Amino acid sequence: MRFPSAHIRFIFVVTTVIASGRLSAQNLVANAGFETYTACPGSFTRSSKDFTVPGWRGADINTPDHFHYCSRGEAGVPYNWAGVSEAYEGDGYAGLFLWMSDQEYREFLQCDLLQPLIKDSTYYIEFHYKLSSYSNYSIDRISLQLSSSSAQGELMSVIRDSALTRTTGLWEAARFEYTAAGNESLLTIGNFFSNTETKSYRIQSRPISEPMLASASYYYIDGVIVVPKFRIQQQLASNVGDAFTPEKASYNTPYVLKNIQFEFNSASLEPSSYPELDKLADFLIRNMELKVEVAGHTDDVGEKSYNLELSRKRTESVAAYLISKGIDTKRISTIGYGKSRPLIRSSSSDARKLNRRVEVSFIR
Repeated sequence: MRFPSAHIRFIFVVTTVIASGRLSAQNLVANAGFETYTACPGSFTRSSKDFTVPGWRGADINTPDHFHYCSRGEAGVPYNWAGVSEAYEGDGYAGLFLWMSDQEYREFLQCDLLQPLIKDSTYYIEFHYKLSSYSNYSIDRISLQLSSSSAQGELMSVIRDSALTRTTGLWEAARFEYTAAGNESLLTIGNFFSNTETKSYRIQSRPISEPMLASASYYYIDGVIVVPKFRIQQQLASNVGDAFTPEKASYNTPYVLKNIQFEFNSASLEPSSYPELDKLADFLIRNMELKVEVAGHTDDVGEKSYNLELSRKRTESVAAYLISKGIDTKRISTIGYGKSRPLIRSSSSDARKLNRRVEVSFIR
């Protein structure tokens, strides 16, 4: 096994969360979601020349894989030789062998940042990973390293208490804040730890569907982000959305309903939501010529299809409340967008609060 050469200065231990949304503005990682390709992948990568993803490459001589919806072979999305998975976002993702029980073999993804990091500046870093469904083993760590031409680097590692958690097999997100030493321009993702240092767990109930993964742990990678922290703060300030106020309401403008709360993982309205909805119902009663469209949005936690359905059910709960207050059902339409239309593309807790929302638009 050959690890990319670097001098490791610090290790950060962080907790993991279920996969989150991608911050795109000012991202220093090109082709962050592995969407663009030179040639559509047909199967697993046999040599470095088969990995045709602009902006990305394998480190040393290892061979990461590319998966994309365009594939008509064994490298498709969601179905491919390593398992079954939708992309975290978009149509593509990469894949890596992070551990094997019988040898010290690793694969690494590398890219050059669009510009070097600025000394003492703080950056928000995020990437998403998911254990492939045909892997017979789960492991407890994965890392991202930033380094410069002088080969000095900083290793940011997800280290879990157990190799198997309740989120194993879902898209998860590793998130870090990083103060740059200066001139870091190379990003590398992989498992930098030895087999002795890496905890593994054999998933007993999983049949061997792919011989190459019978004694291995293979992970999908998507949505890689390196963004100056102040850009996130600017976006949070500028993307809060217009709140609904009866005095300022106009046609065909989306307004955010404030303080609309639902039970966790549910479409049931919390009583704290009633005052805002009562204000909306009163406005519609006084303006009988208006119709209202109710749009539901979730944050980035969870699978795309689940969030879409949850947002739809939540708009229906809002509509049902308005109907109970005397609004004709013919005046109400509902639509759920899930996590597809965030106000800001970030996995921070502040951004998620903004993205979990119900919006209304008024039409004649």
